[in-house]
Amino acid sequence: MKKKDTIAKSYTEFELLEGRPPHSVFELCKTAKTQEKTFYKYFSNLKNVRQYVLVKLINETLERLDGDDSYEDFMAQEKALALFFTLFETLLDQRSYLISKYSAVKEIRQLAGDWDAFFRQFNARMEQIIQEAKQNEEVVARPYIGNYYAKSFKLVFLYLFRVWINDESDGFETTDAATEKSVNLAFEFLGHSPLDSMLDFGKFAMKTKVM
Repeated sequence: MKKKDTIAKSYTEFELLEGRPPHSVFELCKTAKTQEKTFYKYFSNLKNVRQYVLVKLINETLERLDGDDSYEDFMAQEKALALFFTLFETLLDQRSYLISKYSAVKEIRQLAGDWDAFFRQFNARMEQIIQEAKQNEEVVARPYIGNYYAKSFKLVFLYLFRVWINDESDGFETTDAATEKSVNLAFEFLGHSPLDSMLDFGKFAMKTKVM
């Protein structure tokens, strides 16, 4: 394991075992048996460690997708679904930490800071997908609002993240169902006929009661 990953692992374990973040770099390094100068070789502060933990998850997700030979042949909507399904599979690697640290998150503004680097990667991939969707006419290239299509999927992620955090179903079936319904609904909203999917999604959201 790379030293950078070892430090990040020590951080997440500290939070899980102590129920709080380290008060300082010194406290983390003492627990991790790492010299401070070694810490600062990889991170400038504790916030950077938290950002690294999250961006590593999205990077691993994108690497898995790009390593799948069939991914490039998908339509844009299928790529979006694959992104979300693969992302939540990857998040399982840090589920205990994510629940401990972010279970209270309910609004987008609460994801600022720690999640900034994560969303730069996420938004960039969604931008690629939406551009393909416009070229394939899977979505309507509307003036002005069309520039915000990709960023709107940040809201989709927040909803699904909250479903996933509270999901106690076998094999996370509830999260899988929510992913399929919400991504399909988003694409239909950006397309031509959202009404049927909106009604179906509304019934599902009422049933899960996570918002």
